[in-house]
Amino acid sequence: MALKLVSHMRSAPALVASCAVLLASPLAACQFSASTGGLDYDKLETAITDELNKSYSSISQEVSSVDCPEQSPGPAKGDKLVCTAEVAGEKVRVETTVTDDDYNVHFGTIDTLYDLPQTATSLTGELSDQLGFPVTVDCGEGLKAVEVGKTLDCTAADAEGDERTVRLTAAPVGEADEWELLD
Repeated sequence: MALKLVSHMRSAPALVASCAVLLASPLAACQFSASTGGLDYDKLETAITDELNKSYSSISQEVSSVDCPEQSPGPAKGDKLVCTAEVAGEKVRVETTVTDDDYNVHFGTIDTLYDLPQTATSLTGELSDQLGFPVTVDCGEGLKAVEVGKTLDCTAADAEGDERTVRLTAAPVGEADEWELLD
């Protein structure tokens, strides 16, 4: 059977993180106390590292570094800054918003991190189920960070060797990614 055009919503083994960090209260997860004189960038970078490490533990990955560019003068309520986390050589951008004058912040990833072999396995099952015959999907090796709303292309092949592109569109936190089989 030849591969034909289909599209589908899916929950990819993609990893994203979103967290509210309260700089003034040390009680809940993702919280730490504010420093006098403004945003404590070291603590912010540590909080981002900790949250991403929780998210990425399912693919046995850890953040090797986080860099949040310091602003001068320091950020005010409503200001945003983009921090960059590195995971196995991939850069994951994290948008941070100062939510009040006590330097409480909310942060969430701009990029979705995909474990390419796991993504291929998931797509293989979903595509085979939808088409009614076995296919294999190859997305490559390693990890890949994809900006939300942007695409990642994989290759699907059926038993006769017909190949088609599977285009996966990265979704925001809490939403299912979409994929479609292209002609």
